Amino acid sequence: MLKPLLLAALIGAAGYAVDQFGYQRAANLYAGKLATADATHSRALLRLTEQRLAEQATAQAEYQRLNQLAHQVGVELLQSRAELATTQRQLKQRIPHVTHSDGPRFTGLGPDSLRLYRQFLGYSAADLAADLPPADTGNAGEATAPASAAAGLPPDDLLKHAADYGAWCQQLDQQLNSYISLHQQAPGV
Repeated sequence: MLKPLLLAALIGAAGYAVDQFGYQRAANLYAGKLATADATHSRALLRLTEQRLAEQATAQAEYQRLNQLAHQVGVELLQSRAELATTQRQLKQRIPHVTHSDGPRFTGLGPDSLRLYRQFLGYSAADLAADLPPADTGNAGEATAPASAAAGLPPDDLLKHAADYGAWCQQLDQQLNSYISLHQQAPGV
């Protein structure tokens, strides 16, 4: 009787050992799968982090490029404004000379004054020469008597106005050209 009991105990112990081995094996298998999933997830997060850092570095480089480009355009705009101011100052110094050379034979702007007027507005020398015929003083109105205040503005006042208005227009034109240049040099923004 002891033998069957011993045999039953041995079978039970063997079954328990096999059962424990199965549980241990399942636990090890689960731990392996969990470690694999964790490693896969960590690699995916690392790739995503590296991708985001690369995108950020690219965006930072593009920001610096555009910032330098905007700075360059700003410097060019300031230089062109300074050149424009110098040109306008030089042209304004010619006002007394051209009104004197036109003389009193013109009741408004004479040919020299008109050329200067157009220069104030930014026309090139080639445009000025092509568009203005030579002066015909024989058809000019007589201006022997001084004009009344109601007769209009004297030529030097008209020229001073043209200088101010021309400078303003040319500054706007230069700004527009600078912004267009900036936009063309920074595509996709």
